[in-house]
Amino acid sequence: MKFLKTLFPRPPSFLRARKIEKGLSECTLSFEAPPYSDPFSSVQEWETEPDLLDIFDSDNYHPIKYSSTGKVERDAEFPHLNLLGVFSSRWTFKELSVFERYGGHIGFGIEISAVDDLSVNESLFENSVLLQEVFRKYELMIFCEFNKGLKSDPVDLTQYRWPSYLGPLNSQWVEQGGLDWLYFETQPLVSGSDSISWHTAISDKYILSCHFTITRAASNAGNTFRINQRMPWDNYINFIQKIMDSLKLELSPELNARHTEVQSQPGANSKSVFGCSPQQIEDAKHVMQMWSGRGYTDSSRDKNESHRATPEEVSEFIDKRIQLRPLHNSYPLEEKIEVVSRLPPELIQRPLIGPR
Repeated sequence: MKFLKTLFPRPPSFLRARKIEKGLSECTLSFEAPPYSDPFSSVQEWETEPDLLDIFDSDNYHPIKYSSTGKVERDAEFPHLNLLGVFSSRWTFKELSVFERYGGHIGFGIEISAVDDLSVNESLFENSVLLQEVFRKYELMIFCEFNKGLKSDPVDLTQYRWPSYLGPLNSQWVEQGGLDWLYFETQPLVSGSDSISWHTAISDKYILSCHFTITRAASNAGNTFRINQRMPWDNYINFIQKIMDSLKLELSPELNARHTEVQSQPGANSKSVFGCSPQQIEDAKHVMQMWSGRGYTDSSRDKNESHRATPEEVSEFIDKRIQLRPLHNSYPLEEKIEVVSRLPPELIQRPLIGPR
């Protein structure tokens, strides 16, 4: 049985992988992946993006959308970050059973972010600037996601904001295809998908990003903590790594020369990373433990008892989850820094946890 657990959930076979190429103006992106296998194929079409894209045509981009509350309308647009979709796909994983039932899926998206408010002397080819802009995008799309939390006092009318995700985790710089990529992960705390991202600069003002989302499925596991107990993610990670190991990005001669010029400047090639704060970790442990009984029944307990995990169980999981797991082609870890937010104050939402 232990051997079978290393085979399942079963990923799509790479024996059917095909090479996919994208012309991005005078740059070329290529990688290998199996044909898509969407368990919900009627929901969305995949791999429909054109093979040739003009990445310098602003008409091809759309503003980034983010969720927010309070003074700013929900699903608002942020004017200084615009996105261009390059590729999207999804692959089903099969669980061990008589019929090899659905065991989850991986979503993959490649996009280019156009940053139009950099200072005149800033370039995304400088690693610290790339880090700063990736963080701003991360704030908009991840840190703005909160849940209302669980109230133990029925007369408490406070509108709590509990974080829905913990991250960035496992942040590191990775050499891939001759270029340096910023890598990090995000851990959901309630439900939803784990996410893994790679980011690299392709010009002074454009970022290429590869995003993977891991959705795992298991019975009697209606929250993130129980999913991690029931369903290992090794096969999902291995599948993702195979795609990224095959990925090659070739810059145009002009952009390659500009990349070399900027990277040769003092400090431009630093490999600082960002991460979550001790307070974020403390809050994450509380949120995950409080939601650990959602969609889960412990058969050894009375149905009227709490079916949550103990704080110690969740703390042990989080402490292990935040540990660095270097990729095989990563650089030695340098200092972790706290990136200063570039968002307007009215867009920055803070967690509100309340009594514990």
